[in-house]
Amino acid sequence: MTPRNPAASGKPPVQSAVPDGGHPTEEQLARQYLQVVRGLHGDEPGRWRAWERMEDGQAYYRGLPVAFDFLPTLFTPASRRGFASIVETTYGILRKVIHCYQSDAQFRKLFRFDPRVEELVLLPSGYEEPLPMARFDLLYNQQTEAFQFCEFNTDSSSGMLENAEACAAVAESDAFWEFQSRYPLESRCDEQFEGWAEKLMAIFRTTAAFKQLQREGQVPHVAIAVCMESPNPDVRELDAYQEIIEDLGWDCSIYDVRDLRVEDGRLVGRNALAGQNNVPIHLVWRFCIVVDLLKYWDEVQPFIKAVRTGAVTLVGAFSTQIAHDKQLFALLRHPEVQPLLTFEERAFVEERIPFTAFLDDPSLDLEEVRACPADWVLKPTDWYATKNVTAGAECTTEQWNRLIDEALASRDGSPYLVQRFVAPATSPAIPLYGREADFTAAPQPYGNLFGLYCHCGQFAGVYVRQGPQEVIGSAREGLVAPVFWLKNADE
Repeated sequence: MTPRNPAASGKPPVQSAVPDGGHPTEEQLARQYLQVVRGLHGDEPGRWRAWERMEDGQAYYRGLPVAFDFLPTLFTPASRRGFASIVETTYGILRKVIHCYQSDAQFRKLFRFDPRVEELVLLPSGYEEPLPMARFDLLYNQQTEAFQFCEFNTDSSSGMLENAEACAAVAESDAFWEFQSRYPLESRCDEQFEGWAEKLMAIFRTTAAFKQLQREGQVPHVAIAVCMESPNPDVRELDAYQEIIEDLGWDCSIYDVRDLRVEDGRLVGRNALAGQNNVPIHLVWRFCIVVDLLKYWDEVQPFIKAVRTGAVTLVGAFSTQIAHDKQLFALLRHPEVQPLLTFEERAFVEERIPFTAFLDDPSLDLEEVRACPADWVLKPTDWYATKNVTAGAECTTEQWNRLIDEALASRDGSPYLVQRFVAPATSPAIPLYGREADFTAAPQPYGNLFGLYCHCGQFAGVYVRQGPQEVIGSAREGLVAPVFWLKNADE
């Protein structure tokens, strides 16, 4: 999933090493890239080619090409090392919490899980890896390297295709190729695609179920399970994984989780969105979050039964919900959680996790929260795509208090949290939404939200979203920024 070479500019990439004198800083790289764009008088033809490439691509949101920044976010090898350290520390903390939840009944009482979720979380997975896939979202300042986390996502973490297509789009521009002639760049998108497929398959190879298939001479059949509201769901991001897994020698299909059935003790899928119908499934990659399973609880019972009885291997197991649910942010400072952590990990939590509390926590100064909306964000413990997330800075005091009252009265099964607001760092952006004015507009400041992909505890790339509002998301004029890495001259 690397960007295809642009034919429009006619300029071949220059594969020379970074000039002598060491790597420039990311701030210097961003400034020089912007100078290149300005030197091309905004590169209007390049913007049009980039947008046309996005229209021809696979990344769509609500029927339209995903909006993206014409200015890529550029990283150096030093940032890669820094991000890897963040991922390793965070993974280490989450691994401890997951293990303690599964082994300590008293510890489990700290969490406000639906009883159905608690039962699922305790099911054995059949393999050792506690957190196969995650994306750790953080508000990160590239200039100072300061950051605080926003939330953790696990098995339905997405954005991989958006980034890959945005990389391919900006690579159509003259600005990109002029800059590339000075500083060779690479997208490393394969880490999120081939890299994850290989991790997924490696996990399954450690299981007794895989060894049984080997003895029987069977080819494993992987099912990617989704849960989407649309009658014509868009699974183009997952089509890429299906193709990769099949290229690696296994069968792969995509199903809505509500279309899975148990027949003769085996899980099978109907109405395949891609792949095969009515054939045994051996491994499920769960690309649907627990809140959707609860919403369609009766319809997903065949799938739940197959996992309960061990008829199928599930990656990620339901135990990843411990890391995914936002209430974890409210618990990491709890006196019963702190002893799990080393001194360094406790300091990491204190510095990097913004203060978070259940809205109905008696120890929370609710009057302060009501009186100072600009200091807080209100969010449910388990939703996605910024659904029902409100930054107090976007509200009047009257609106804010009404939302708090509604959240306190809510009985939708997802408790509400308040979290200290952290303003996103801004950087120049040239947003392309497909509007006529976008192709000549001057750069403008947009906030940044970074997502660090984690595969089995290892750093696997960055997803950068940007937006003009306090909360960054696709539904709030958000866009994706293509990510490129400065090639290391020593590699």
